[in-house]
Amino acid sequence: MSALPHTARTVIIGGGVIGCSVAYHLAREGRKDIVVLERSKLTSGTTWHAAGLVRRLRPSATLTRLINYSIDLYKELETETGQQTGWLQTGSLSIATNQDRLTTLKRQVSLGRAFGLEAEVVDKQRVAELWPLLHTDDVIGAVYSPADGRVNPSDVALALSKGAKARGVRFFEDTRVTGLRKENGRICGVEINDHVIKTDEVVIACGLWSREVAAMAGAHMPLYACEHFYILTKPLPEIQALGKGAHLPTLNDQDGFLYGRDDVEGLLVGSFEPGAKGLPLDRLPRDFSFDLLDEDWDHFMPMMENALYRIPALEKAEVRMLLNGPESFTLDSQFMMGESPEVPGLFLMGGMNSTGIALAGGAGKAMAEWIIAGGPTMELNEADIRRFGPEMNVLGALESRIPEVLGRHYDIAYPGRSMDSARGQRRSPLHFGLRQANAHFVSRAGWERAEHFGGDEAHLPLTFGVPKWRDQVGIEVETCRNGAAILDQSAFGKIWIQGPDACDFLNHVCAAEMDVPKGRIVYSQILNAQGGIESDVTVQRHSADRYLMIVGAAEVVRDMKHLRDCKRDFRVEFTDVTSGYAIVGLAGAQAATVLQKASADVLPKIRRFHFAPVEFGLARGWAGQLSYTGEDEFELYVPADMAMAAYEALLAAGASHAGLFASASLRIESGFRAWGHEMTPGITPFEAGTEAFIGWNSDFVGKDALLAKRGEKPARRIVSMLFDSPDAIPIHDEPIWYQGQVVGQITSAAWSYRFGRSVALAMIKAPLDLLATGQVISGFEVEIACTRFSARASLKPAKEAFAYD
Repeated sequence: MSALPHTARTVIIGGGVIGCSVAYHLAREGRKDIVVLERSKLTSGTTWHAAGLVRRLRPSATLTRLINYSIDLYKELETETGQQTGWLQTGSLSIATNQDRLTTLKRQVSLGRAFGLEAEVVDKQRVAELWPLLHTDDVIGAVYSPADGRVNPSDVALALSKGAKARGVRFFEDTRVTGLRKENGRICGVEINDHVIKTDEVVIACGLWSREVAAMAGAHMPLYACEHFYILTKPLPEIQALGKGAHLPTLNDQDGFLYGRDDVEGLLVGSFEPGAKGLPLDRLPRDFSFDLLDEDWDHFMPMMENALYRIPALEKAEVRMLLNGPESFTLDSQFMMGESPEVPGLFLMGGMNSTGIALAGGAGKAMAEWIIAGGPTMELNEADIRRFGPEMNVLGALESRIPEVLGRHYDIAYPGRSMDSARGQRRSPLHFGLRQANAHFVSRAGWERAEHFGGDEAHLPLTFGVPKWRDQVGIEVETCRNGAAILDQSAFGKIWIQGPDACDFLNHVCAAEMDVPKGRIVYSQILNAQGGIESDVTVQRHSADRYLMIVGAAEVVRDMKHLRDCKRDFRVEFTDVTSGYAIVGLAGAQAATVLQKASADVLPKIRRFHFAPVEFGLARGWAGQLSYTGEDEFELYVPADMAMAAYEALLAAGASHAGLFASASLRIESGFRAWGHEMTPGITPFEAGTEAFIGWNSDFVGKDALLAKRGEKPARRIVSMLFDSPDAIPIHDEPIWYQGQVVGQITSAAWSYRFGRSVALAMIKAPLDLLATGQVISGFEVEIACTRFSARASLKPAKEAFAYD
């Protein structure tokens, strides 16, 4: 082995399939001077014992895109490098034993059609033909995807490393990283005992150990390991009878928590079992490499019984081994990637949630492009590391949540679903009052948020049909319109921006004009250099050099990072004060009356997008006139220690409650865009229909990109849609058909109490010329779980466009 270098442009820590993929794609994009450091040997840790199943159909557009690229790459690598990847296009078979599971599978089939992927919904007779070993008496249907398959994970990693080496990447095995160095807060070096490699950027892709390595630089990477089990059998006559070179489709029996495939004339059958076993890393030996954990038949036996039921041939099979290998998972079951928000130049990728082999190709490419471009080049919000704040990297939360994540890997993705563990980490100052009002809470970005006020009895059981909360949310919607509804928005991020250059700085960061009088509120988008929407915010001017920025509850970390990245020489400081204030929305025609009744003083007249100091009850704060529901609404900003006093005064004055479901319904009817849905880093204001909020006189980030597009017609637009049938219940991402072609997807959807049908926002690419006339255009069909429902569309908000329905 050659000597370790003293400098490198990029150092990648980890020689598993993820690290090898990042190295390969960086080199393929022309990046030079790349070093990969592996504590043991390439493919050790998790890669070598992965099952290698690769399924194209996934529950989200992002995962589907990444895995489709992976499959195409794995096919090509053998030709490029001469190293086999073990790719076999066996197809995959996912069976259902209940209607909701079949609906889940059909939803994935429909999503796949938005990407040109075809899959076949089959009956139990076809299931028996495709997998003759299965017991099918309880099977009601299945989805067969002929383009899916499997790989040999170690061979994939070795092929990627071989392709990287051919482009100049240097690999060093048996090289344990012992420290990371920073200079002025930025990553600058990697320590291997006494040796230091000076570097511009570091990529952490070391699987189970990623959290601990990230901590060497003061970065947060909230992932945790679990034990993961599968059995391998000796040859079975039923598999041998398939003939040489013949293979079964890879199998998913998600109702039984099982997956499987044929393996060396026998079977591999694994599980994602409820009650999974978390794995503290101090249980692993320091030299843990191509090692396994102890067999645990007592733990696996319930899954073995499921397997014996589903595959009766296992009853006479001789089990070669019960493999128990560790894998890492994240709090929300989505993998994480991106530049650390705490440490510039440090890139993090891990927590693959048992989909690392399927994702490695696409995710490695996405990470390489992110590093080179300085930001994501595709929609990666669900995987973006910036969705996690430091408070979510608490070991107790990880130990509690991660086993549940593994155990619910095959959960049916019902609307209203949430995790049960590690709850109550972040609670609004109003939390106990809302709980007494029978709120049903969901955990979002670590916060407990009230979805509705019908309690658990109006929430469960979950369904893809009419939810139990529909009538309760209808009451809350009515209150938002004609009463006075308290909407707890305390989870919203609050960032003070202060200093002599505060106004100039905000005019650089924000796309709206920020040089406004004191007491004004400005709605603005924050753009990237390509003109995509990085965030949307409201900004209050409190004095000449002091502003308060309000951001989404899940966007605080990403927005703080963006502010730091843009600071340059501006004389400005920004401080996250999210936990210091409550925000109480008060919506409805009676909101002003209730607010005045709660106050002993005469309230000032507050115009729209203005704010003023107020007192109500025993609390003092300020009130802004703006709305996220489209109804008359105030936002009340109160110090956290006065929040309950303010809340009690509003209740005593006649206010009631509304939750997230009610506000979402009203938002979508009003055509209000939401970041992460209708606005993303890949969507411009022209496409989102929010160009009216651009302040063209400012020199803001992204202005040049927007000016270049200003005279062009956008190729796609956000529209409002109203369904014709009340039986249509969309959720998100459903493909939209027009004249026989898929022209877009649903971005947000909810039940409209105004129309008695579902209403949605959607991104579509046709027929834009007809829509531009201002007409309501019919002829659309939205595919929900393989059934198409007719709908109409308009560029106007639904409550205006369809007002006479």
